[in-house]
Amino acid sequence: MSRHRSPSGRRAHHGFPLPALAAGTGTGGAHRATSLPGTPVTRIVAVVVAGGAVAATAQAVHVGALDVPGLTAMMSSDAAPIAPAAAGGVAGAPVTGADVAALADPAAPAPTADVLQLVAARGADLVATTQQQLDAAQQAQQRAVQQAQEQAQRAAAAAQAEAAAKAAEATRAVQIVTGRVSSGFGARGGAMHAGLDIAAPIGTPIRVPLDGVVISSGPASGFGLWVRVRHDDGTITVYGHINRSLVSVGQHVSAGQQIAEVGNRGQSTGPHLHIEVVTPGGQKINPKPWLDSHGFRYT
Repeated sequence: MSRHRSPSGRRAHHGFPLPALAAGTGTGGAHRATSLPGTPVTRIVAVVVAGGAVAATAQAVHVGALDVPGLTAMMSSDAAPIAPAAAGGVAGAPVTGADVAALADPAAPAPTADVLQLVAARGADLVATTQQQLDAAQQAQQRAVQQAQEQAQRAAAAAQAEAAAKAAEATRAVQIVTGRVSSGFGARGGAMHAGLDIAAPIGTPIRVPLDGVVISSGPASGFGLWVRVRHDDGTITVYGHINRSLVSVGQHVSAGQQIAEVGNRGQSTGPHLHIEVVTPGGQKINPKPWLDSHGFRYT
């Protein structure tokens, strides 16, 4: 005689944890499973505890027959853990098929306030960090510009000082000729004496006071021999009655360079240097104030 167990006496059957997802339709109204290609897949779905703590619970889901759109992608995703509030679950409870279906649904509930607060905090940190980096870069650029300007100013000041020192040294160093003043600028014997005479022995060196270019070198009426030099500012200096010239026309000369020797050529009553100064406009001026104002020595 066969025995019949009552439903209350049956052992509980622990079947597939996602029963709603293993349904299919077979012939004659019977349910059958539609297998996906490949072997069963094991996935671990982490559950985030409300308040921001990560729960250590997970469930191994053995998928043998599965045909829910989006589920495979979600199970294989490397995305962040799923918040139970968004899944409609309870912290620490196993993730059910309904939970996964809810997450796959585009109409699923919005993230909780805790999740939004966390995202906002991280976004604020990112913005603050980016702003700090921008500020640091701007400050570095400003420092570089300031350093470049200061360096340029120092270089300009150094160049100015060097030029001034060079000019001062040139004026102090140049002794045009060594002698005594024998005749000054002005009227002399009914004629205009347009220069300054410095008596000195024949062969005494004559040096040019400033840089310039030689525009005359050789014979000259009344002077016998002369040298004329045009300086950088257009001023011309003239050296007459020389014994011999040491330069040629077109030659560049430097301050303090010897250009001639004192002589006694032309209309001269004794060895001396006749020096004239002609302005850029062509006017002959008294050489003494010009030589004195520049610090050139001649005695």
